Amino acid sequence: MNGRKIEIPLQIKSAVAHGAGALRMICYLDGTEIIIGIESNEKKRNVPYLYAYPELRNLPIIGTGNNADPELIAKLQPEVIICTFLSSSEANELQKKTGIPVLCLSYGDFNKNENNFCESMRLLGSILDRNKRAEYLINYINNSLNSVEIACEKLASSERVYIGGIAFRGSHGINSTEPSYAPFRYTYAYNVAEELTNNPNFSASQLNNVIIDKEQIIVWNPEKIFIDLSSYTLSEPDLNKNSVLGKLVPAIQNDEVYFLLPHIWHSINYEHILISTFYTAKVLYPDLYPTMDIKTKANEVYEAFLGKAIYDSIFDLYGMGCQKINEK
Repeated sequence: MNGRKIEIPLQIKSAVAHGAGALRMICYLDGTEIIIGIESNEKKRNVPYLYAYPELRNLPIIGTGNNADPELIAKLQPEVIICTFLSSSEANELQKKTGIPVLCLSYGDFNKNENNFCESMRLLGSILDRNKRAEYLINYINNSLNSVEIACEKLASSERVYIGGIAFRGSHGINSTEPSYAPFRYTYAYNVAEELTNNPNFSASQLNNVIIDKEQIIVWNPEKIFIDLSSYTLSEPDLNKNSVLGKLVPAIQNDEVYFLLPHIWHSINYEHILISTFYTAKVLYPDLYPTMDIKTKANEVYEAFLGKAIYDSIFDLYGMGCQKINEK
């Protein structure tokens, strides 16, 4: 998808995935039977697709960490290397060293690059003979988000909300936020961090993550604070009512703190965007989904994306799920 042309077999029987999100996309399409090797970090990575397909952890490695070792890949002899976040020159170099076609996909996001994700899913679906599966998932995503967006647009909350603990190349504390946080946009929430985009020095790359001074949270004075569970241990000290921040932020004093599933871990967990969007809508507009059980809804989303109801596994991993602070 980066302007390169490659030749691959009409029917793919073996492949390896390299790059953040590459293996996740294959799991989304239920195409894991072709995978014959994984990055070594996949063996210890706690992400939904590996809870749905734990057998992948037992495969041979194709490189240390998140790296691809041409010799290890060549030894496995996959028919294609499916990659994300590689430039044309990097892809050409990997293809030259392995002698194996390198297919590059655009991982996209749910900010301004949603079409990139959908196009990649369709391309991958055609290569893996999963066209119907790709269209089903794309339609499920669009229908789910559209239904929430239409419902929330009529209500448009004026409550100031803040998302903290956003992971980006690792975990960060409560002062790591996202000005264009998708679950807030789809629910018409008043994201206090969005004002950062008005700064002339603000760059497009900061839409996904920006680290602010903790004092700014005090200035914004959000009425509700949402915390990404990927960074809970780093955010927890500031959520204490006796902490410097806790004493000065009424939302913390009033227990108006809510936890959301990890948004980014080895790139974007798209299934978690949907789950967090539904939960955010439930919190902001209590009358909108009065009977929604978040565990049931989350498992519906997990089954749509990964074919498995794995909410309990994710809950056990973090010791909590989508819930209010101190909720049992």
